[in-house]
Amino acid sequence: MGIPLPVLQDPKKKYSRCPGSTLCPSCPLFVDNDGPCSGCTESYRERCLQARCYSRCNRCGGGLHAVVPAACGRSPLRDEWAKIILPPLKPYRPAPLNISTPLIPVIYCQKDARHIPRRFPHIDAWAIPVHKAMNLKGKFRSADMKDYLGLLPAQKLILSTAGPDDFMEVLWEKGELLDYRQHGFDYWFPAHFSVYDNDSKFYQFFNARRQQIHARKTKSQFVWFRLGEHIPVSWLGPIRNCPSVLISCQQMYQRFNKELLAREISIADRLFPLTTDFFLLGSGYGIPIRDGRRVHEIHSRWIVGALKGYDIKHFARPQLSRRRLLTRNLRELYLAVSQRRIKDSSSVRVTSTDV
Repeated sequence: MGIPLPVLQDPKKKYSRCPGSTLCPSCPLFVDNDGPCSGCTESYRERCLQARCYSRCNRCGGGLHAVVPAACGRSPLRDEWAKIILPPLKPYRPAPLNISTPLIPVIYCQKDARHIPRRFPHIDAWAIPVHKAMNLKGKFRSADMKDYLGLLPAQKLILSTAGPDDFMEVLWEKGELLDYRQHGFDYWFPAHFSVYDNDSKFYQFFNARRQQIHARKTKSQFVWFRLGEHIPVSWLGPIRNCPSVLISCQQMYQRFNKELLAREISIADRLFPLTTDFFLLGSGYGIPIRDGRRVHEIHSRWIVGALKGYDIKHFARPQLSRRRLLTRNLRELYLAVSQRRIKDSSSVRVTSTDV
């Protein structure tokens, strides 16, 4: 039989027995082999952010996430989702990307921001987060997002899926129905499902598979490299030869998260050949990556700060207009990233006159 559920601390700091304990004996995975979540140990329950379980157990977000059916191994829909999780996947290798600059700025739809790409024609790729580009019904802000954001014809527009979980579920549900290229996107990320420490393990396994499946369904030019605590490295076999790998370095504020990120980047650097380009969402906190690998950084800090009146070092600049501050922040970030990432003489030289 499964491990009995311990008491769970509720938001008022009082202990009560988890209502979901009555569901566990009927879960075949829980009974037979403790399930993908290895049973409910006390330390695991402390990390689970659920406040309660529901009778049908399919309205949970696996933590503080969007509602997703079968988020845990006790769901009556678990066996249906297991059909997605368990079968092996075929290798996936989209065509390599032609992006030269080490910095890919994240751009929003504000009027002042739409003047910026033309001032930086040498930055050949820009990204917009999905929750800034479309609504939860899957409707984009414009029929041609590239033109709407003010990009030059030679500049490439990427749809970033680093965004709220409810948008990820929209991307999953609509799949191939969303025509990204028709809306002006040159490249797009697959959906960015959570696989980290505050989720049920069944949900982590499910999401690790969904990321690879969604890349195939939408013919994304990228794949996500995300292991969390529990995803087997062997699950990454189908994407080992993918030329463009995404690594999320965002919201890694605690020591545990940074150690997890360092482990993931180290594994990715060993697993993928040097011909594979890494696309970091953020700077990577200085975690070493082998010389010879091309690394791109995707940043929103320049625009988030400027829209609030701050420069790149987070000093208030009330004397500067928003447009001037956007230009200044991007110029400084471009130089910083270029100096950090461009290492050999064959790369583009960056000087202050370039920007």
